[in-house]
Amino acid sequence: MNKKLTKIFCIILCCIFSFGAFAGCSDSSDEDKDKGPAPTPIPEPEHIISQITLSGYKFDENDTRLDDFIKEFNLDYPGVEVTVQHDDVSAEAYFNSLDDRLSSDVDAEGIETEPTIGSVFLIDNERMAKYAAEGKLIPLDKYIGELLNYDTYEKINPAMDLLPAAYDAGIYGDHLYMAGIEYYHDFVFLNYSLIEKAGEGFPADDWSWDDLIAIAEKVKAVDSSITPIAMDYNDYAIWGAFARSYGADIYEHIGDENTEKTLNLTDPDVIRGLEDLAELVDPANGLVECVDASKLSAEELSKYAFVIADHEDVSVWSEYLTSEECAFAWDYVHFPRWNDDAKLDEAGKSLYYQSIGTTVYGFAVYNYGESEEYNEEYYKACATLALYAMVSDATVNYTGEGESVPANKVTNAMKFWREYPVDGKNSSVFSHFAENADFADNLSSFMPVTSEKEINVGAAIDAYINDGIPFTDSLQKIQDLANAGWI
Repeated sequence: MNKKLTKIFCIILCCIFSFGAFAGCSDSSDEDKDKGPAPTPIPEPEHIISQITLSGYKFDENDTRLDDFIKEFNLDYPGVEVTVQHDDVSAEAYFNSLDDRLSSDVDAEGIETEPTIGSVFLIDNERMAKYAAEGKLIPLDKYIGELLNYDTYEKINPAMDLLPAAYDAGIYGDHLYMAGIEYYHDFVFLNYSLIEKAGEGFPADDWSWDDLIAIAEKVKAVDSSITPIAMDYNDYAIWGAFARSYGADIYEHIGDENTEKTLNLTDPDVIRGLEDLAELVDPANGLVECVDASKLSAEELSKYAFVIADHEDVSVWSEYLTSEECAFAWDYVHFPRWNDDAKLDEAGKSLYYQSIGTTVYGFAVYNYGESEEYNEEYYKACATLALYAMVSDATVNYTGEGESVPANKVTNAMKFWREYPVDGKNSSVFSHFAENADFADNLSSFMPVTSEKEINVGAAIDAYINDGIPFTDSLQKIQDLANAGWI
């Protein structure tokens, strides 16, 4: 009897414990359901500690773009102390000093001194290839996959974040050495006070060089003392655009150190474009004065109906152009296109080409080699700062009031920089004849600046105009020499 009671009592206890356990599990399950899935923690920037320098230039004494860029950077990376070096006022002074500043020297005691350039510095795409080939730059590739854009919580991706021309300009030998932040290219500055006297007005979006020449001829007819166009045709940005004006390439494999580099100056379409340029600039026509726009004072702009310039030139002229001293009406618009009546599209209409070279400015990291000071932590801080050009808030700070044209897609799409320096100006500069297209996507880099200086096409143009020497002869000689001794 006692055994039977004991067995019954144990069964009852087991039931009680089982029910309690079931009830406990049921309650916990209900609580988990109420709570839902655990939230994903918001990622935070890695705590990097380092001291680095950033070199660049100012538009003027009051320019704070680099400092404002650093302020945005330090919101995410407060442990990185950045000293800004921007002694040079004007891009020309800054870039002309880069070779010296990137070179080491030997002091009076025979000790090699370090370059005076910042550990992160502003560079242009043309010199980037040169310095990368010399081993003076750190590839940024290895750091790209590690960094987040803390505006979007997405990984920094230069190929997606930058306009195509800006991204391509940063590549050398299959590595990214420059994080593009701004770009410049040629456009046409208009003097309406002269153009309207000739009975003309604002050109249409699809205007061509034929239209520009026709207006220039009317300006010349009204006042024969005027040379309507200021254009430095010896500048590679000019003759290079004309050389490509019928769709041919003059240089391939940009940035590819493993591929044989060759010029293509003798392509029949390249020669057609240069012949067009020679006819335009022939002094006998009196239409073009060979003038570097960056050398023109703002006051001198009133002498020309058209000036081939770039965004940086307008920044230099802006104080005068927006003042009461400026006594002529002006605007600036995109580079004209070229009509090719010899080639037809599927609809039977003449094809047109739009070719403009661009100069991209971006951040690169100087290679000091490996040492206790210049270690992986140091280079990671430098690369993080350089790649911060992918962050839209930072590029907005860098762009300032519109003085710079942003290479970052998101910032570029904001369009605010198009109103620089005055609202209502610059309204058509980057349109590309379609509502959903942006002209900046179609910009390209022609060739490294070191090669440009070796290839004197300006002399070939002069020989064609003055001595009647065919381009097929002069360009073949230039091409053979360049291809035989290409750097």
